[in-house]
Amino acid sequence: MPAVRRNLPTILLALSLPVGLVGYLLGARLVAAVAPGASLVELFVPLLIAGLCMMPFLVPWVDRRAKADLAAIRALREERGDETEAGAEGPGSGSGPSTG
Repeated sequence: MPAVRRNLPTILLALSLPVGLVGYLLGARLVAAVAPGASLVELFVPLLIAGLCMMPFLVPWVDRRAKADLAAIRALREERGDETEAGAEGPGSGSGPSTG
């Protein structure tokens, strides 16, 4: 079961496309029933409904990617922090401009 939990955001990402298609088709039927002939509305309202239907499936994947990016940034800062502490007494670390 842990393998499914680890891959759940990817599975939900794959499911977001069919859910978006269903949302688009339902939105198109809704617009056709309410306002037939309004071409701009017939395009954007179904897209909005499809996007809203896809969001719960996309958010876990985006969240996992953001957490991985934050972990990489923390690791990079820790790596740079160690280097700057070791080189703090080196050239160019004095206060003020150098007069040479």
